[in-house]
Amino acid sequence: MLRYLRSHVKAIMIAVILLFVLSCFAGYGLYARSGRGSGDGMRDYAVAEIDGKDVMRSDIEKGTMQLAEQLGSGKEVTSADIPFMRKAILDSTAIQAELEKEIKSRKIDVTEDEIEEAYKNIMDSYPTREEFKAYMERSGITEKQIKDDLKKQISQKKIMDALAAEINVPDDEARKFYDSTKTFIYKQPAGFKVNIATFRSNEAAKAAQKSLEGGENWDKVLESHKSDVMSSTPYDKPVLITEQMMSDSLAAIKDLPLNKVSPVIQVTGSESYIAIKRSKEAEKQLSYEEVSADVVAMIRNQKAQEKQQQFYEELLKRAKIKILDPSIFPAAVSADVAPEVKSEDKQ
Repeated sequence: MLRYLRSHVKAIMIAVILLFVLSCFAGYGLYARSGRGSGDGMRDYAVAEIDGKDVMRSDIEKGTMQLAEQLGSGKEVTSADIPFMRKAILDSTAIQAELEKEIKSRKIDVTEDEIEEAYKNIMDSYPTREEFKAYMERSGITEKQIKDDLKKQISQKKIMDALAAEINVPDDEARKFYDSTKTFIYKQPAGFKVNIATFRSNEAAKAAQKSLEGGENWDKVLESHKSDVMSSTPYDKPVLITEQMMSDSLAAIKDLPLNKVSPVIQVTGSESYIAIKRSKEAEKQLSYEEVSADVVAMIRNQKAQEKQQQFYEELLKRAKIKILDPSIFPAAVSADVAPEVKSEDKQ
């Protein structure tokens, strides 16, 4: 794992930033707010300074634990990895501070309507408003704290959007990418085009299914049940479900007749879906004209990630980091392990 961390520290740094800085969440927050103190009897103290402000050991350890959980899948995290993970958390904290400066210098504005819409999306990710309020009470967070965090996240996203807006993908570059990848990326497997809608409750699914059986319009029926719809496809944009995908909860789609609404198919205790199998699709090579928008989007996304990484690295170089306890961070950081930072080790 240590070798993995050393060779992938830039990617890990970006993952940490995305995890702790720019994450948009289903349900609020990656961890509940808490007061100072490590919670395990460890003495809490300042291990570093960023712009002259203390960074506490408890905050570093909490972030390291979160990162270990993310990296732990398929890779064993050992004690030798911990200093590098702590450094990644420290770097991400410094980048957050520089991002806030960047937001101010660019005079990025976030409207109350934007905050309210994002707040509503969080509430809507819970089955009921009561469950959302109960979560807030358990976590000890307030509406103001959530909205303050949302304002920061929206501001940061606007910076990322501004960086992405500078990216241009010439047509010849897109065609070259398509030609080199079409045989394994842009080949449509055999399957069925399907309209599908997932509901929060069986009762709502049954009501929608009955209306559709009666001949009512798909889009209008789903609009009338939108408060209960978790996800859906517009009627004129069915999705391709391949034969390999027709297992588990989607297995029921395989034997549906064409252009007939399915019965209500239960996914969990309360969640269920209805579907209409629209057409059978043979395997085919998709033409450039069919997928050009996807090709351009893929290239833009790759370039955006590279541009964002360069931007984060520049912010990290600008950051004023002072290490107060070198013993908990890597003993030495070579140029190929992490970007250079302005730091001072207190002997």
